[in-house]
Amino acid sequence: MPLNKYGIDYPKEVIDTNIQRLSNQIWKCIPMKENNEDWNKQLNTVVVEIAGLHEIFMSPQYLQIQDKLEGLLIIEEVDFSTYRKTIFDCLNLLQELKRYED
Repeated sequence: MPLNKYGIDYPKEVIDTNIQRLSNQIWKCIPMKENNEDWNKQLNTVVVEIAGLHEIFMSPQYLQIQDKLEGLLIIEEVDFSTYRKTIFDCLNLLQELKRYED
């Protein structure tokens, strides 16, 4: 079980479910950008959650994810292939967190 700020022994299933839900929220940003929807709002919501998770679990993967997503928000003209690759990088980092806890 990963160490966390509160010393709570979270069940693996709870963490896996949360990582899957968060992965879905990040994945959602790709079609939103393709369809010219408000992907910034969605991405901002994810960044806030990632910041909280980093604070609780103090994992370098959460910090890397936050860095990448923040970059997408601040660089105004990121081409779509870079945007998409960055989203996939974040999803891979989340999957690493699942493997880390096994």
